[in-house]
Amino acid sequence: MVGCQTLGDESLQVPTFYSPYNEDDPEDFIPLASAICVATVYGAIHCIPWSFHFATLQEQWVWRISAILISSVPISYIPIAYLLPNKENESTWMKLTNIFWRLIFIISVLIYIVARRVLLVLPFVALRDLPPGAYIELDWISFLPHIQ
Repeated sequence: MVGCQTLGDESLQVPTFYSPYNEDDPEDFIPLASAICVATVYGAIHCIPWSFHFATLQEQWVWRISAILISSVPISYIPIAYLLPNKENESTWMKLTNIFWRLIFIISVLIYIVARRVLLVLPFVALRDLPPGAYIELDWISFLPHIQ
């Protein structure tokens, strides 16, 4: 039977997003590390169209920068997770350092959100200037097998 020290015995249900986290247990880092790996691979997939056709050079560079950001920002969470102590008796210096790293974390999350939105909008913007090969009419019946 799995025990739970944080909910107590009076609780009849577990909250929807409950996740018992123990920073002293090294196995609790595995879900965070796997989420970071998945987010990094997801960002790396967006680096594939690095040299594809874009309508303008500015759009190409916005895509490239956004792809690099969504690839690298999740990796930056690893040191931030280690640099955010949650101790009760902290010195004033440690509290200021903690506030600084939390601010860096919030800013990086906002940058990640903006980069993801850019990568969502740019493909729709790119539809205004398709390459000439996109307008070629295909005879689809020649590609489909059919009964004679």
